[in-house]
Amino acid sequence: MEEVFKSGTLNMSASPMPVLGTEALWADVLTNRILAVVAVVLLVLLLPELFRLIPHLLYCYGRSRGAEALEHSLSTSHPRNLLAFSFLLPFSLILDRFAVLRPAFWSIIPPVWSAPVTLGLVVAFALVRAIFHGFFHPRRMSGEVIATLRHNLYNYLPLLLALMLLVAVVLMIPSLDESLGLMVFRGLIAAIWGFATLRSGQILAAHGAGFSTFLYLCALELIPAALLVAVVVLF
Repeated sequence: MEEVFKSGTLNMSASPMPVLGTEALWADVLTNRILAVVAVVLLVLLLPELFRLIPHLLYCYGRSRGAEALEHSLSTSHPRNLLAFSFLLPFSLILDRFAVLRPAFWSIIPPVWSAPVTLGLVVAFALVRAIFHGFFHPRRMSGEVIATLRHNLYNYLPLLLALMLLVAVVLMIPSLDESLGLMVFRGLIAAIWGFATLRSGQILAAHGAGFSTFLYLCALELIPAALLVAVVVLF
């Protein structure tokens, strides 16, 4: 009887089973799949409007008055607003997939709610910023200039999203470290936001804000951003 058990064949692998990466785990969540499909559909539907607006958006990078020219026409300002609101979803999905925003309280959030809560944080920032713009804009400026300041950040979101999507595709290469992508994403967001804030300052200065330009920038752009950072760092 002992001779029977002296030899045999090992059919299972001798090495441990590989652990699924964060990409596989994130994609396995049903909520993320549904939101990703919605985001892709939105991007495809809005591509014609995006291509039509590209010259106007690029002009915003080249000249500070480009934002005012875009805001002056309803045929460009309304589609720009629609693009910005629609792009919040894919933007939030990238933030969630690569853990760009991870406050301490994230440990109590189930994976199925992670992406929706990230979207909620982004929307909350947009709402807080809109509230600050409603209360603290210079009273002497015309309504169109005030709208230009309020929507100025929207002019740069399409380029930011395009760059983030490109980085996300590159990070699919298995040999790349995702922590590098995290730094790139944060750097891109800081750079685009900083450029948009600079343009807002130029718009304020061009319309007589004078010495109070920095104070208005603090109220309109710096404080809402600081509140978001405080939530991420302190909570």
